[in-house]
Amino acid sequence: MPARLWLPILALLSALPPAGAEETVLGRLFLTPSQRSALDRQRLLNPGLQANPLDSESSLTINGEIRRSDGRRTRWINGEENQATGPAAATNVPVGDTVYPGTGEREGLLRGGRIIIKPGGTAR
Repeated sequence: MPARLWLPILALLSALPPAGAEETVLGRLFLTPSQRSALDRQRLLNPGLQANPLDSESSLTINGEIRRSDGRRTRWINGEENQATGPAAATNVPVGDTVYPGTGEREGLLRGGRIIIKPGGTAR
């Protein structure tokens, strides 16, 4: 048999996995096991995702927000940094306001008060 016929057959055979070989599961890449466990622990303790909707006493206070030019944002909820998208109730809450997921009630930063700015005044 000429060598030209053997080359394609040999190429096909070399591309096949060995007999009895098990499929390798890669899992997560690029992080050490300790880094992965720290990320998992942080994800579980994320305050924006842990509010119990059945508990009317729990509240989410939006303390601050940074929006990046790429659209991602970081919010501080109950004094804790939160980079993930929080509960739907917390996504439309203005900074400084508090929402109670159990009842859906909102409480403004001014708590019913108001701020009046008079134009044209000078500071002395």
